[in-house]
Amino acid sequence: MRSRPPASSLGAFAYYGGLRLLGLTSLRRRQQDGGLILCYHNVVPGDGGREGDPGLHMSCVRFERHMRWLALHYNVVPLHEFVQRVEMGASLQSVAAITFDDAYAGVFAHAAPLLEALELPATVFVVADAPGRSDLFWWDRPDVVTFAARPDTRQEWLTQLQGDQAAIVSSLGASAVAPLPSTHYAADWATIRAHAGRQLDIGVHSATHRSLTTLSDADLEREIVTSRAVIYHATGVWPQCFSYPYGLWDGRVRDAVRAAGYRAACTTDPEFYSRPADVCALPRLNVPAGISDGAFEAWTAGFRGSKAS
Repeated sequence: MRSRPPASSLGAFAYYGGLRLLGLTSLRRRQQDGGLILCYHNVVPGDGGREGDPGLHMSCVRFERHMRWLALHYNVVPLHEFVQRVEMGASLQSVAAITFDDAYAGVFAHAAPLLEALELPATVFVVADAPGRSDLFWWDRPDVVTFAARPDTRQEWLTQLQGDQAAIVSSLGASAVAPLPSTHYAADWATIRAHAGRQLDIGVHSATHRSLTTLSDADLEREIVTSRAVIYHATGVWPQCFSYPYGLWDGRVRDAVRAAGYRAACTTDPEFYSRPADVCALPRLNVPAGISDGAFEAWTAGFRGSKAS
């Protein structure tokens, strides 16, 4: 049984609005010393969410509201500074970091200008084999979205098919699909390179976005080690942070990331209410594209968490 209404339900507006009206979200937020790392995916013009995975493509208008609210209520720091605070035992109260998984073109076209205007830093985690690719990520394909909504099917794709793009598309007998807007594709290297070192830091989100917990040691090395070298040669940036694809990790994967020399790694486990115990398993709050303002404020206060797509 669900103890909280989903952020997109009609009942959620009353529930989360009531929390805000009673001042409970503000009170809970002031009591936390775990810090807050937000995980977004894409930012697109219009109302967002009509094409591709409906949970990933947030409208510019909603994203701007989030960022302006965040700037008023948190000290937003670069991810590497957040990690440093964890390592030094410094306070994380009202400290937040912003991250994006997958390095969609929409992030650079629509999120980056706003972040620069508000002087908010963020980290973008790049899938090394994706920049400039002409095909969509598998979860954005219109012929896949319907199937992906079934938990049992998705679980099979992430385990038996290892989250592998070609295997998942092939399993459906899927053919070519009509193109989506350019914002829904991975950004190219020139775009990523142009933004690196400004408001956006660059991290690694593996080589191919497969489920790391299902891979052999040799494949795991390519996803964790080789991907970093590819991003370095394309951008001139030697990434310090890693993000686990699909939020999937275990002790073996975490140890491989640590052995590769990464300073920190991010999960999508939402248990950010207490201080992180391991910088290679930093919890993040995954932010659904259609979340209401009231739900967003409540989730950041710890009234609800969410696993990532």
